Amino acid sequence: MESSDARRANRAAVLGTLLAGGAASRIAVAQATGLSKATVTRVVDELVRDGLVREAGPLAGGERGRGPGRQALALRLAGEDRAVCGVDLGGTTTRFLVTDAAGRVRAWHREPTPHETTTSELAGWLASRVRELAGDDLVATSVGLPGAVHPATGAVRTAPNLPQLEGTAFRHALAADLPGTTLLGNDVNAALVGEMTAGAARGRGSVVMIAAGTGLGAAVALDGRPLTGRTGSVGEFGVLRHGPGTLEDAISGGGMVRRARALGHPVPDAARIFAEGAPRAVLDEAREALATLLTAVTVAYEPEVVVLSGGVAPSFAPWLDGLRERLADVTEPPPELRPSALGEPGGAVGAWVTALHALYRDLDVDQPDLGGVAASVLDHLDREGSHVPAPSA
Repeated sequence: MESSDARRANRAAVLGTLLAGGAASRIAVAQATGLSKATVTRVVDELVRDGLVREAGPLAGGERGRGPGRQALALRLAGEDRAVCGVDLGGTTTRFLVTDAAGRVRAWHREPTPHETTTSELAGWLASRVRELAGDDLVATSVGLPGAVHPATGAVRTAPNLPQLEGTAFRHALAADLPGTTLLGNDVNAALVGEMTAGAARGRGSVVMIAAGTGLGAAVALDGRPLTGRTGSVGEFGVLRHGPGTLEDAISGGGMVRRARALGHPVPDAARIFAEGAPRAVLDEAREALATLLTAVTVAYEPEVVVLSGGVAPSFAPWLDGLRERLADVTEPPPELRPSALGEPGGAVGAWVTALHALYRDLDVDQPDLGGVAASVLDHLDREGSHVPAPSA
């Protein structure tokens, strides 16, 4: 008898093959997965009953099915009647990505995050937007937010840009206002999931992401899974002391602007700090702080790749070769240092991946490889931009 673990893995293998390649026959699925034809037939029948797969007529190309003269039937992804939503709830902008269960994009929308709101008002606004974009068949929503999320209680803390999120009231209000499964997680963790699925860390098991924007955040994945830790504080390296302040003071855009202004340079934003004539001391301090942070994550986790993201990260590019050479003194070979491949959509894509996995988990499917379907989603976003109709005001 097939064990429950084997059943989930087999379902994931079949579903993953169709997610990666679209239409396929049962014979082709068996060849791609290494499963027996009998196992594929049983799994496909289950997925058809669950509404995730359908047989859609003869397969193009003339592949023959069982029996003389029979043409193989095409298996295709179904799931149009289930919607999942990934949300990147930022201190400035919120991004929404909605697809069906097969990863077909329904909506890609972004708008300013309302700041002057209470906890219940912010939760109501977010839930209203998700419902408008996803429709009546929403089954799973995942939200990446700028704060640490306790993995057991769901309590949010250290969210200075959106203090309404702190505690558990926001989580409870949002879950009460949305159908299906509602998940909350740290926004950098969500972006890391996106990069591991279809970005700069694709196919890597041990990864660290450093997000340098207005603030400083980090996320860690070991054996292909995000590491949240006991209280959700993994990655809070910004609090570590460095020179007269902290790593966040030295590396983040906000911290560099404050440091430059204190030295008598009234720069309007972090981008100008890297322009010609900017205060050298600020750049030197940022580079050394980044070296310290990279050394810390290297000795702590020995990642294969460190992904650098956030608004300030592109300006670090000229330093990366030299910083990697310095890391060779710590471990050989040192981790690769790569810029984010997904950029702005990364957090929403990672949250969407988490929501889609939640749906599959509810249907007793292990996590299938979503790299192919995520790449298709990103291609759609590149082509369509924000042309998918936005919700009403």
